[in-house]
Amino acid sequence: MKKLTLLLTLLLPFFWLSAQETPQAASQNPAIIPTHRQHLQWWKVRLEQKEALANRQYDTVLLGDSITHNWDVFAPDLQNHYFGDALNLGFSGDRTQDVLWRIARIDWNVVAPKRIQLMIGTNNTGHDLNAKPEDTFEGIRAIVNYLAEHCPQARITVLHIFPRGANKDDPKRIINQKINQLIPTLENGSTIVCRDLSSLYLQADGHTLRRELMPDLLHPNKEGCRLWGEAIAPEFMGTPAATAAPQAQP
Repeated sequence: MKKLTLLLTLLLPFFWLSAQETPQAASQNPAIIPTHRQHLQWWKVRLEQKEALANRQYDTVLLGDSITHNWDVFAPDLQNHYFGDALNLGFSGDRTQDVLWRIARIDWNVVAPKRIQLMIGTNNTGHDLNAKPEDTFEGIRAIVNYLAEHCPQARITVLHIFPRGANKDDPKRIINQKINQLIPTLENGSTIVCRDLSSLYLQADGHTLRRELMPDLLHPNKEGCRLWGEAIAPEFMGTPAATAAPQAQP
């Protein structure tokens, strides 16, 4: 009995420490913990398709969530016009942690892009209004750091999260704006640049969303994509000027 009591006395601090560590582990920033969504059949299928395409070199990679994914859906002609032979790694609904999981599966020595365009984070906010802007930003930073390490030859353009919601009072837009305020700190003056295209989608008052470009108050339609490409392509693609594509109807 005395031996059992002594054993319990010795083990008690261990159990106490374990109990203390559990909440701390649970509070770890989810935005930087790689995860996947393979329980969704369409996501799994797209993953397989994109990983199969990533078996050769691409000068241009587009990375993000549904806003980037949609170039593949209803603006592939504009994507080709503005970005050429690009590997589109946008996945609808993805958050920073999902992107971190996906990019770790790509052989970047094979893809070897010259330029990468990234916009991510709005789904961290959309899935959880309690998500801290600082946490989502750390997820974005983790993606950029990974890409910078594995694609040292690439110039990475990080886009500010596009405005969402009807006006500046939308709770999700407010959170995203706080994330956007942190994004410029990622710039290093050479291989990592940050650009804000928000004004394309706002009316003259600077805060009311242009519904003719974002009918669902979140995703640019085809005309919205055209304006995006026209605005970013000259610098992103390293060309003196972009050739304007025909105006696209929503």
